[in-house]
Amino acid sequence: MPVLQSLIENERINAALAWLIVCSIIVAAIATVWQGSFLWAALTVAIVSLAFVPPIMRRDALVMPPWEVLAVAAIPIWVRLYGTLPIAGFLTVAAIALLVTVELDAFTPIEMSARFAVAFVMLATMAVAGLWVIAQWASDVAFATSFLTTKGELMWDLIYATAFGGLAAVLFVIYFYRHDTASVGNRSQSGDPS
Repeated sequence: MPVLQSLIENERINAALAWLIVCSIIVAAIATVWQGSFLWAALTVAIVSLAFVPPIMRRDALVMPPWEVLAVAAIPIWVRLYGTLPIAGFLTVAAIALLVTVELDAFTPIEMSARFAVAFVMLATMAVAGLWVIAQWASDVAFATSFLTTKGELMWDLIYATAFGGLAAVLFVIYFYRHDTASVGNRSQSGDPS
């Protein structure tokens, strides 16, 4: 099979799986709103919005973030929807940071070294976690919820978010190292200099 045809088929498979995952996240967002968990719905909408950026900017429905990254983002949303998982929020925040990093690296001229990518994912996770804490505080003040009960809990939340940011950074490096290795192998098979 020629390399170009293989790449086109891979793009189609990735797009099909990515759209399926995005549709499942949209269903989860609707169910989350139905449950009355508006902060979680906002996180879910953020993930869907980020997934829509590449196809809208390129005006091509086949240009989607990698389905693996979207699956990492969808898992904590679905787990949290059907059960209680205290770390689901941190996983979701890390997934958002990972998705932003992947999109910057894959769909823009920005090229990140492995070290910078790790630092960027961790810092982006910490930034999103900070915004998440502010949203929780605002909800506690405006709607009398009880997301933040103690300062110690708040600090542990930020520590967990940072730890999951590190995990997301490692996943980013592994994924793109594998992707770059595969593309070098494809170029070598086609006779192009690598």
